[in-house]
Amino acid sequence: MKFINDLNLRKQAENLGVKIWQTPGFLFIILGLVAAIIMAATYFISKNYDSPQVLVISESIVATVILAVGSSIINLFEQVARINKMKSEFVSVASHQLRTPISAIKWSAELLLEKYNKGLSKKQISDVKNIFDLVCKMNRLVSDLLDVTRIDQNRMIFRKKKFDFKKIVKETINESSILAEKRNIEVNASFKKEMSLGFGDPDKIKLVVENLLSNAIKYTPSGGKVDIRLFEKDHFFVFEIKDTGVGIPEEQLKRVFEKFFRSDNAARYQTKGTGLGLYIAKNIIEQSGGKIWFNSIEDIGSVFSFSLPCHNGKMAEIMKA
Repeated sequence: MKFINDLNLRKQAENLGVKIWQTPGFLFIILGLVAAIIMAATYFISKNYDSPQVLVISESIVATVILAVGSSIINLFEQVARINKMKSEFVSVASHQLRTPISAIKWSAELLLEKYNKGLSKKQISDVKNIFDLVCKMNRLVSDLLDVTRIDQNRMIFRKKKFDFKKIVKETINESSILAEKRNIEVNASFKKEMSLGFGDPDKIKLVVENLLSNAIKYTPSGGKVDIRLFEKDHFFVFEIKDTGVGIPEEQLKRVFEKFFRSDNAARYQTKGTGLGLYIAKNIIEQSGGKIWFNSIEDIGSVFSFSLPCHNGKMAEIMKA
């Protein structure tokens, strides 16, 4: 199946933003055909001519053609790499520039709601709340874009240390309680009374938990349930979140952790999102020494899980290295 997908030149052209004849797949096919034709011609020439000079010339032509096509492939990859680098740099600069005005608007709206709302009418307070909500969403989008840029450029910094994983999960659940109540979603959590400390970057791990919990609540219809489990297994923590949501279509399961991917269910149920959360979560967990996986059935629900190393001497030393 992968081989067949690699031969889908139209899809390659759309993904890379080039013409079909510029795609790596097309160039590799041409390279193979040209090499086969010239090698066959060389065979017949050498069979009919005993002169070594003819054979040397034929082989030189083969080598020249192969090098020419190979050079075209290399140039194409260099061009794509340069464009990708320029795109990442633009997103990074634009996101940084947007952060300052977004933060200023957010602080101003928060100040109006908390300290100066007495002089405002109900309509004005409602408008300020809408501004605050929209700015928070915009701030989250900018943060996601910056995180994706850092991941793509291998610049994401991890400050690994021991942390209380159970505390992080509880805090995230409390912070998401308003959204859960608004959508009439029941959130349950199960922990052991005594648990070891986790090892990793607590801020990054909290971001992963926030993304998974937010998705579970958003994609679960009103009256549904979200169950969270946190337990230890083989020197690793395992975080598991199960929902009774819309699930993911079977044909789209392989694309779940891709950038900007949103399943067809997202449009059907009019849920909002950037499609970056799971991509960011996967990279954070893997760079923290863990694994992330999921099971999902459309119209039944999803179970997302990830593992992280516990802080127990030997394991911590391995992860620090």
